[in-house]
Amino acid sequence: MKLHRPFQDWTLENFVGLLYFVFCAFAVTAIIGLTFAAVISMGGPAPEQTVTHYVDTQGDVKRLCLAYKTGDHVDALSCDLIDPMTGDTE
Repeated sequence: MKLHRPFQDWTLENFVGLLYFVFCAFAVTAIIGLTFAAVISMGGPAPEQTVTHYVDTQGDVKRLCLAYKTGDHVDALSCDLIDPMTGDTE
């Protein structure tokens, strides 16, 4: 093999083998790159879940409501009637 014509002695099998090697190297690089990009794009820590309570009044009916939120998303909302005589929830 001379330096000015390095591929002169190559056959079709050698060329196909080189193409297969380049394809496999590209595929492995793409898989590693996509995995790295997916890990990076996951972001920071997960948002905290908060619990808030409030009294909802509609006319003379009062309800004690609990709201469970993750970020701006409301995960659950629970309301219980408040007894006007005792102040307890029913």
